[in-house]
Amino acid sequence: MAITIRKGEKKDLAQVPEILMDSYRGLEEYGEESIEKARRYIEDLYDEDPECFFVAEVDGKIAGFIFCNRFWYSKFEHSKVGAIHEIVVLPGFRHAGIGKELIEKAMEFLGPGKIELWVGEHNTKAIEFYKKLGFEEREKAGKWVRMIKN
Repeated sequence: MAITIRKGEKKDLAQVPEILMDSYRGLEEYGEESIEKARRYIEDLYDEDPECFFVAEVDGKIAGFIFCNRFWYSKFEHSKVGAIHEIVVLPGFRHAGIGKELIEKAMEFLGPGKIELWVGEHNTKAIEFYKKLGFEEREKAGKWVRMIKN
């Protein structure tokens, strides 16, 4: 399986909401309620920092994506940090290194310094994945856990 990580383009936004919805099956409490809400959410993420959107392709098909933000102000850190707002990999492409490659691309793009992300408290597979990449659990807010990588 040849994986290509590339900068996301505005035209990719048409496919991304469905990928988001498919990726949250079984974890619906953390996803969007409808495809329309997913579309608005994705468009908002893109508008926040369009340069910080990357897609993973396998044989020309989008298998996953990541949205990050270089300008995020963390109320917990009281400063700007790099932020990962959304990372998903379609179920049929998981455990092939795509998520790791997407995170590495985002970290490379965000540069040195702290990187923050939030993950659902019951999404234990994702929490363990982030820990393997050097993220540490911090605060909890509602059903979300904040993780940081220095």
